[in-house]
Amino acid sequence: MLFVQRIDVIYTKAVRGGGYANTRRAIKFLPVEFDKADITGEILFDRAAIVQTPNGLKEQSHKTKPLGENAFFDGKFSDFFGERVFIGRGESGFEILYTDKKQRGYIKSRFVLKNGESGRIIYNERYSCWDSPVWNYYLTTFNFVCDEKERFKPKLFYIKEPDFTFNDMKQLRYSGF
Repeated sequence: MLFVQRIDVIYTKAVRGGGYANTRRAIKFLPVEFDKADITGEILFDRAAIVQTPNGLKEQSHKTKPLGENAFFDGKFSDFFGERVFIGRGESGFEILYTDKKQRGYIKSRFVLKNGESGRIIYNERYSCWDSPVWNYYLTTFNFVCDEKERFKPKLFYIKEPDFTFNDMKQLRYSGF
């Protein structure tokens, strides 16, 4: 089974400074509240959104749900995990795929997780809406743990050094919105 956690920290120009950045980067994992008996399918997906303002951090949303067969990457773009991360089945485990530009289709395998292994992908982006001149910045962290259903616990993702890490933090990209 694959456990996936996505954490989006959303912020604006008002909190781009160094102290705020250190606070953002410190958020690498969150506890997951989910009943073990409700875990079905091969993937349990936990998604959290946190907003950072000059007054601090505030959790905007947090949702956990099991995903079935249709969540696996089949060569077509889907948005189960966002526009950059996809999960495929490998012969020896779960293949974690990533693309830096969805429209070009440069999807590359970043690592394959076998039972008992973990991984992390971190990237950042910025967006603005068509009706607002304000840029929203996103620091996104994906945590992956491949393990048995019985090993699920609320602090499953609390792994300081995963077996695999991929950072795509070189630049803030314009999203094209």
